[in-house]
Formats: sequence, structure tokens, C-alpha cells
Amino acid sequence: MTTAVQVQYRRGTASQVAAFTGAQGELVVDTTNNRVIVQDGVTAGGFAAAKLSEVVTNTRTAVSDANYTALVTDRNVAYTAVTAARTVTLPAAASYPTGTRLSVFDESGSCSAANSITAATAGSDTIDGATSAIIPVAYGYLALESNGSNKWTVIDTAAFNGTAPIFAPHGSNIQCVVVEDLITCSGASSVSTKQIPNRAIVLAVSVYVVTAITGATSYNVDATTSASGGSGTSAGQFGATLGVAAGSSNSGVIGPTAWYATSTIKLTAQGSNFTGGTVRVAIQYMLCGAPTG
Repeated sequence: MTTAVQVQYRRGTASQVAAFTGAQGELVVDTTNNRVIVQDGVTAGGFAAAKLSEVVTNTRTAVSDANYTALVTDRNVAYTAVTAARTVTLPAAASYPTGTRLSVFDESGSCSAANSITAATAGSDTIDGATSAIIPVAYGYLALESNGSNKWTVIDTAAFNGTAPIFAPHGSNIQCVVVEDLITCSGASSVSTKQIPNRAIVLAVSVYVVTAITGATSYNVDATTSASGGSGTSAGQFGATLGVAAGSSNSGVIGPTAWYATSTIKLTAQGSNFTGGTVRVAIQYMLCGAPTG
């Protein structure tokens, strides 16, 4: 049978340890904070070893289509599905490691102005002076940092689709957005899967023929819903009788024009129906967010 040997190091309260200078290489236990202190023979109080809970680790918490209360151990909160507006409640700023980044992002690509992800504060904490910050676009994200007391700061926010938001102290914001889609041409007309959101200010809808369009001799680009919310827009509002050869492109600038209903982009065949071809579409618009507090 083996015999256990009990070893006890010099120990004391945090205040006692802070006033103590131990020998070089000596280990002292802080009984107030339950941590090991390494002494160097010169420095009063020595050097505290980090606890596991204080070590920054890159974790990923997957959330599927639900509200979520973030933990102090969370570093990346990834939404894998979004079908309605969702909220991530942040930990208390005072409890989150100062200088550590907490990111919330839409991994699903389904986030939108209507189905947004909101980062909301706990208690009386603020985010850049507001009580929340919003991700309103597909693949968008927010990166936040706590001051260790009562405030969060947005240190980065962007999206794969080209969002560049500017926030005011109380949550109001303006964002420039570019959303791209690849449309396969078939029949009399073909539509995008991406949309112009309600209350967007549309600057342009641009197109590029990736593979040559067949069947049609040219095509028009418009939207399925008008700026005023009615059905359809003027034929070729974003470009008319456009070229069908691979590499053909058009920057369909307008207005800019405010849109008051969600709308997809429609390519309408001219001369004859589409029998093939693909077109890259870029919807370029702005969003204006109201104050949140």
C-alpha cells in the first residue's frame, strides 16, 4: 500500500499575501481568492497564476431559432437557424472578462430586418449608450467588449453581404448593404431568392451574366413589388434590353428610391423565353434604424 504525503504551502489572505515577499520560486496560496502566487524574492505580493476560468478560450455556442441568455464563458454565439426575431441577452458587464471579445453572428444566412438578432443588455448595462444592438442582415455579426463594470462597446460589426453600419449613442443607425444572388434563367422570367427589405432605400440593382443566356435575345431587370408597395415595377426599372453574352454587365442605378414592401428581383426574357444561363445580381441599398432607447 502506498502512503499519501500531505503538502501544505505557505498561505494567507489576499491582503496578507499582498504584503508578503517570498523567496525566489516560492509558492504561496491566496486563501481569499483560492489561487497560487509565485514569488520572485523581490516583488511584494508576487505574481498571481491565472485560474482556468480566467483563461480566454475560443468556444462556439450554437443556437437554433430561439432566444438565448449568454454565459460568462461564451465567446461566440452562432445562430444556425432564424425564422423570427431573436434576442441574445448578454451577461452582466461586470461579470464578463474585461478585454475579452463576445461575438454574436448569423450563421444561417436567414437574418433580416424583420427576423433580426438583437443583443440586449442585462440590468442597467448599456451598449454604446443604448440597451441593445441589432443584427438586421444575413450573415451579419456583432463583436462586443465589456468594460468590466456596466458598459459594452461594439468593437466590430459587419456582414458577408457588405454591411457597414454606423451607430449613434441610442441605437439609431444607418447601414449600407450589398446582397448578391445567382439566378438561373428559365422560362418567361426568373426571380432572386434574396430580397429588397421593407423600408430600404434602394440605390441600384446590378447584374453580371456569368454563363451566357440562351433562348432570349435580351432581358429586363425589375422588382416584383413596387416602391409604393404595389405589385410590379416599370419594365426594366433596373435595366432594359440587356446583353445576354457571358461577361455582360449593367449597373442599374435609380433614385435612390425608398421601398415600402419586401421585394425580389425579376429577370424578364425578351424576344423569347429563357432556356439557360446564369446571372449574378447585386442589390445595393441602405437601411435606417430607429433609436432603441
